[in-house]
Amino acid sequence: MIADIRICTTVFWAIRSVKAADIAFCKATLVPAGEDQIPHVETARKLVRRFNELYAPVLPEPRILTGERLGGLDGIGKMSKSMGNAISLNASPDDVHAKLTKAKTDPARVHRTDPGHPDICPVFAYHQLFRKEYAEEIHASCSQGSIGCSDCKHLAGTAINGLLSPFRERRAYYEQRGNEVKEILVEGTRQARKVARETMHEVREAMGIRYFDL
Repeated sequence: MIADIRICTTVFWAIRSVKAADIAFCKATLVPAGEDQIPHVETARKLVRRFNELYAPVLPEPRILTGERLGGLDGIGKMSKSMGNAISLNASPDDVHAKLTKAKTDPARVHRTDPGHPDICPVFAYHQLFRKEYAEEIHASCSQGSIGCSDCKHLAGTAINGLLSPFRERRAYYEQRGNEVKEILVEGTRQARKVARETMHEVREAMGIRYFDL
């Protein structure tokens, strides 16, 4: 049992160290990630900080950038592909509206004219994110029962489709240009390797182990 725990702990820290290396080699200063990745970025920060203290301030200490947490369409937790309560970036306009049509709203609101409680409605949260300039108006209309859930969902879906439209266009463009995608990936790899070599030269020099210029 103790041996298993030690193995799991070793693997756990090895994975975090690999992630830290991925961040540090390119001297990343800002890492966009979800909340579940915060521990990994924090490990990278600690390792970078320790290296700089021991040797020289070669590596920048990365910060994490987390976005807004979007609730699931079912009103349970966050959006998750595995839970089937999410809108994917490649969803068609009709698919977005279809998913929102089935989205949970205020359970206490039975009739269209019933006063709603937008603060507990997942769809209102989408208005706050994607239609900020109209959020107060939607809040008031829902609270007064002057807008129905179907209309509210349709407005949210239209806003989300407007946001996703450029993604769809870019996706359609590259789906027809596989060779161009490959070239972009190869060039990106070349640039990453160049940055990695430069970083490792600085790291070895700071550690006093730069015996050869390779």
